[in-house]
Amino acid sequence: NAQKVVVTTRSHLSESVSSALEALKQKNLADSVEKVGGAGFKVLKVLEGCAAYVFASAGCKKWDTCAVEAVLHAAGGKLTDISGRDIRYEPDVQLNNTGGVLATAPWVKHQEYVDTIPQEIKNALPEVSSKK
Repeated sequence: NAQKVVVTTRSHLSESVSSALEALKQKNLADSVEKVGGAGFKVLKVLEGCAAYVFASAGCKKWDTCAVEAVLHAAGGKLTDISGRDIRYEPDVQLNNTGGVLATAPWVKHQEYVDTIPQEIKNALPEVSSKK
């Protein structure tokens, strides 16, 4: 059994991020947490062997995830919002990834991580809506 290392934000740690990480630890989906900077770097850490990147907050932007999502997808991994919805990149949507970010390695069951994030955290992070 490989150790499940989860990466998360170094500079934007919030109660929702901490609660999501604690839920993953309780379900044995995270043995340890590494706090690093940069959304792209976090996804690269997933590609290098970390189990997941969890950011249960709305601070990440489209330009932080678009390129690394393509690379992760090509490698067999998955990137969605915290609720498991695809991140939307159309020109008429908000620039913030308001639903948070969850990226998982190819060897990880993404849905298991989605299902473990507490519903109250998901409810607090709405789906991306169109610009107004």
